[in-house]
Amino acid sequence: MKNKTFLKIAVLSVFFVQMGIGTITPALASIAAAFPTISFTTLLLVSTGAVLISVPATLISGRLAGNVIKYKTLLIIGMLLFIFGGIAPYFMTDFFAILAVRAIFGIGLGIVTPLGAALIIAFFDGEVRAQMMGFGNVAANVGGILFQLLGGIAASAFWGYSFLVHGLGIVTFILILFLPEPAKAPCTSAGEIKPKMPASVYGFAFAIFAIMILLYPLLVNMSTLIAVGSMGGPADAALVLTMFTVGGMIAGFIFAKVFRIFQKNTFALGLGLLAIAMASIGFGNTILFMYIGATAAGFGFSFIVPTIFMDLGAAVHPSQIPTASGIVLASMNIGGFTSAYFFALMAYVLGQTGILKFPFYFSLAAFTIGAIAYVLIKLKKADVLLPE
Repeated sequence: MKNKTFLKIAVLSVFFVQMGIGTITPALASIAAAFPTISFTTLLLVSTGAVLISVPATLISGRLAGNVIKYKTLLIIGMLLFIFGGIAPYFMTDFFAILAVRAIFGIGLGIVTPLGAALIIAFFDGEVRAQMMGFGNVAANVGGILFQLLGGIAASAFWGYSFLVHGLGIVTFILILFLPEPAKAPCTSAGEIKPKMPASVYGFAFAIFAIMILLYPLLVNMSTLIAVGSMGGPADAALVLTMFTVGGMIAGFIFAKVFRIFQKNTFALGLGLLAIAMASIGFGNTILFMYIGATAAGFGFSFIVPTIFMDLGAAVHPSQIPTASGIVLASMNIGGFTSAYFFALMAYVLGQTGILKFPFYFSLAAFTIGAIAYVLIKLKKADVLLPE
């Protein structure tokens, strides 16, 4: 029992560091003040550059894990890069040197990111797997809150201190040193042809890519919405966004029970909650509606992600799990990065340029159509399978 409990804690610690990318977000203004000659667009590369670098690292890590390199070895390499690349800027005064080590941090983060879900699928089955997927979201959200909160507190004293917060990754590093290696999944059985990656994996990847595009305006535009609508200031925006995380944490705790009831329709439930979130923010004009929208979005997103990984575990050969996880998670990061460009294009095409709430109206329509279409397709498939 003790070994099983430690295994769960060690695996969940991998999720804990996945939100470490947000550590320095509260410090960006302080970093900008420290480097006044650097344009703000270039300055943002301290955060966005690491995200971009993490994408190919995630894909490569997923392909190597468990097949070419052991999970544990990859985790150790990834966490060493995460810790070194995260902390090193504290000791630097040259902005471009900071960018270079942030790239190292991004590689480390990218290596680690697909391994949490892959380890859950490798170590656990059935309802325990569903519980761990939910708890993984909880651990990621707790990590996100802690990294960002401590990063903000540290930056209030000195911008460089925010980078030291990445040292929390040492806890994960110590835990994974004692993590057992999952049994290597055979690529083929006797007489079995080497499996190809199922097309459904790319369907899951596209789904999370599209969802991130549609969801991201909530995460990046909230402070502007609140300020323009005279609903509050930066502190209010921070509290609203915290409710996204809180909603995600609660959803993580109850995911296994919800999934037991709704099964794959949990995906449609998540889309429905995201539609409610966009309606609340799009049509609401008080801070209360912003809180409702952010909380509903946290629930919806944290129902969707583990559902995708549950389906992923059932769809692919065990030897393909790390690669499939890497493809899906890389698509999620690309979706977040692409969101602003997508909505700028849509606003131009639809004549909505300058309409601050346009992304929320668009996302409301897309999530509503997606939820209804998913349910109708499932019902149609069920009718086809019924015997005459």
